[in-house]
Amino acid sequence: MATSPAKKRSAAKKTPPPGKLNSFLHDVREEHPDFAFTRYWYQDKKDREGISGWIDRKVRLGDDPKFGQATKVEVLLPPTAPVDYVDLAFLTRRFDEALPTFEKHAKIQTKIYLDPNEAWHHAYERVRAFARSHFAHRFPVILIGHGPSCAGLHGNGSHVHVVVLPRGLTLNGLTEVDARLCSDQGYASALDA
Repeated sequence: MATSPAKKRSAAKKTPPPGKLNSFLHDVREEHPDFAFTRYWYQDKKDREGISGWIDRKVRLGDDPKFGQATKVEVLLPPTAPVDYVDLAFLTRRFDEALPTFEKHAKIQTKIYLDPNEAWHHAYERVRAFARSHFAHRFPVILIGHGPSCAGLHGNGSHVHVVVLPRGLTLNGLTEVDARLCSDQGYASALDA
């Protein structure tokens, strides 16, 4: 006997969709128009989608000729971090696996637009120096550089996503979440850096 469409819909409703990341984009300040700061967190405690897929979508934007894929991707780690974490897939998978279900904070991201009158690699290195001095001494940082003009593509201009995972990383692995990083204080601190 065939299942009615109503029963199929009812069965589908019993399986909740994976917990999506919520985000909050802070207002861009007049004194830093090239700097955006976004916090990401989970509302749900179970069935979370994780950050791995989100990172992968930033790195490999697909076959759309308007966006292409990242020009450069790099992982920055604290000085005592185990070498395994330099591998992007390992880092994001381990972060997803080890984030306690009671913890809401998933990551922060700064998006820094590069000066079109400066060589891309030079502007990237300035962003890298900022990320290393302000974040990477304690936290894992993922730099994702997009340079649509480098490939003759359209897009939102050259920029670098500085994705910071809010857990310290030591010789013994990931530590507790730093809620301050994922707050208004974290935003203010990043602006001051």
